[in-house]
Amino acid sequence: MSTSKNSLRQEILAQRDAISQDTHQAHTVDLLVNISSLPEWKKAKTVLLYLGIKTEFNPTPLVEAALSMEKVVVLPRILKAENRLEIRQIQSLEQDLVSGVWGLREPDPSSCPEIEPAKLDFVLVPGVAFDLYGNRMGYGAGFYDRLLSDHKLVAPRVSAFFSEQLVDQVPHEPHDVPVDILVMPHKILRVRHTDPRP
Repeated sequence: MSTSKNSLRQEILAQRDAISQDTHQAHTVDLLVNISSLPEWKKAKTVLLYLGIKTEFNPTPLVEAALSMEKVVVLPRILKAENRLEIRQIQSLEQDLVSGVWGLREPDPSSCPEIEPAKLDFVLVPGVAFDLYGNRMGYGAGFYDRLLSDHKLVAPRVSAFFSEQLVDQVPHEPHDVPVDILVMPHKILRVRHTDPRP
């Protein structure tokens, strides 16, 4: 399965990278509007978001909006040696972030308190490829898979992505945790998690 996952990952990343800048910007706006329209987003008090990398959907404006709405905003921090994510609250994009693993901007552990997954009301999950059953494929390290498998995390899991990232079937295993809501530029789909295929 790892070979098929790697091949699919490279194919979808190439397709995402080929999206024109104008289309990327227009669809990013659509995704931001669609996420903001979700009842789950509107009522959430504590939200786990992320900062986009490379050509993926960048939810930074959503982080800014959440801060202005006085939501508790939580971002991930990679603990590479422990092969997991920890999640920490930020109050400012300008003051609370430091350079972390692979140069990614992450919460400063010296000033940003760690948050328990059980306290989350909304989780935005990044990924490379998705299917209509909520299966997702990340970048291969498995950080989010381990976070999402935490039995204390009961918040709705949402992924926002470009149409080019939707595939017929994401290779998945029984321990993989699907997302609950798929947000695309022109569609929002609530997943039933009833994939009949082997």
